[in-house]
Amino acid sequence: MDGSFALSALGSLTFGAGTLDRLGELLVSQHHGKVALVTSRTFSSSRRCDELLRDLHARSILCSVHPVSGEPSVTSVDSIARSVHGDASDVVVGIGGGSALDTAKAVAAMAPLWAVGPRSDTVSVKRYLEGVGDLAPPPHRLPLIAIPTTAGTGSEATKNAVIAEIGPDGFKKSLRHDAYVPDHVIIDPTLAIGLPRQISSASALDALTQLLEAYTSINANPYIDALALDAIGRVGNALRAFLEKGEDSVPLRSELAYGAYISGIALANAGLGYVHAIAGPLGALHHAPHGVICANLIEPVNRAMMEVARDTVFLEKMERVSRLWGEGVVDRLGRLVRLAGLPRLGTFGYTAAELAAIGEKATGRTSPVTLKSEDIVRILHGLY
Repeated sequence: MDGSFALSALGSLTFGAGTLDRLGELLVSQHHGKVALVTSRTFSSSRRCDELLRDLHARSILCSVHPVSGEPSVTSVDSIARSVHGDASDVVVGIGGGSALDTAKAVAAMAPLWAVGPRSDTVSVKRYLEGVGDLAPPPHRLPLIAIPTTAGTGSEATKNAVIAEIGPDGFKKSLRHDAYVPDHVIIDPTLAIGLPRQISSASALDALTQLLEAYTSINANPYIDALALDAIGRVGNALRAFLEKGEDSVPLRSELAYGAYISGIALANAGLGYVHAIAGPLGALHHAPHGVICANLIEPVNRAMMEVARDTVFLEKMERVSRLWGEGVVDRLGRLVRLAGLPRLGTFGYTAAELAAIGEKATGRTSPVTLKSEDIVRILHGLY
């Protein structure tokens, strides 16, 4: 084996159907008595949430619920962090999609700062964001448990939380520190059963994008290759079964949930490429779901890369993916996106000029293939 590499640390993982029921036992074993539950509005209004709260109450665990909707913003994170500090919560539990988990991670990091200096100008999360803030992220946080309900961002396995402000001067930037990887992850695939087709497919296509970009990254290593390639096969085949056959079962949701978790490990250790380099500024400009943006870009970007690729390692890796799927990578991606039937970029209010400006500035991050800016602009205009 040539070369050297390093790996980011991970918290402990509990995976399997019904494992949400183990949360109360875990909290008791860690001696937590007051929980801040940061959750999607969908979960907070569900029967499963009611059952969870009853179980925690029976264990004499106090719980405050903080429902979130939309992407994490500076305002929402600051507000919840101040409330969590005021409640004297001793652990943060995030339950939901990527937005809920990112909010939980940011809140766990920011809430303790209110004890040091309760002034909004010094504790706002904005001051700690990459490329926006002027302060280093705090190295200490409240204990953190992550429980994803959608199979998409892989936030449960990463050390960053993406915070957004949407508009002409908007941004999507990360609060990032090695200490922000959750202490414990519970992945219960049954939480995703019955999710709307659009949410499920957009989330899965986001995870698939992350897996492909990390697997083919110039920073990939044998460990990430082994994890990512297997997960690519699982997600690509499970998503096809979901979209073509209408299958919605525990085994299928388990494949997607596992793949999403591995996508978080992969991106944290190998980085991402063109799709995510473009998706960030697109998501900061208009209210377009991140998974939908990735779904729009995944097929045309990979097609363009395959057309100009000279990197033999990249081409060999794409061939391995093709063998797992039983068809060409671009063909499978195109099939999945068509079956998903997600909205095109033009439906979210982007103008041709805005798309051109973003395309001209796009970089490949860790992509092994370089695309010309005019090719990226052409791709974006084709999605308008």
